[in-house]
Amino acid sequence: MNRIIPVVIAIIHHEDKFLLTLRKNEDEEDKEFGGRPLWHFPGGALEFGEKIEDALIREIKEETTLSIKIEKQTPRIFSAVRKYWHGLLIPHVCSIIGNNDVHLDHESLDYGWFTLDEIRRLSTLPFVGEMAEDAQKLLE
Repeated sequence: MNRIIPVVIAIIHHEDKFLLTLRKNEDEEDKEFGGRPLWHFPGGALEFGEKIEDALIREIKEETTLSIKIEKQTPRIFSAVRKYWHGLLIPHVCSIIGNNDVHLDHESLDYGWFTLDEIRRLSTLPFVGEMAEDAQKLLE
């Protein structure tokens, strides 16, 4: 079944670096990426009736155990289409509240803190570089 899903994305910055997680490619549609894990910003689908900000805070807590402060929405929303899935990616620049110890859930293999230049050299899901560039501009 074809679906359009709003997806909230957290571009979490700390000490001039951005948090990326290494996604486990478990979805059938991930095969288009060659079956290898790719880096991406954490986030997830908006649930019915949920506010965007609440979804973002919930998803980041679930995926990383971090508490975040949403600072700004980036100027662009991205549209990613796979076989049966159409995601509207809504990125927000965020900072950490309190402890910055990351504990990943079952969706990710690893995490790392990367500069914009380092992100450009990683194997990532589509739009990660553009999202990081938008965030960097907002932070300058």
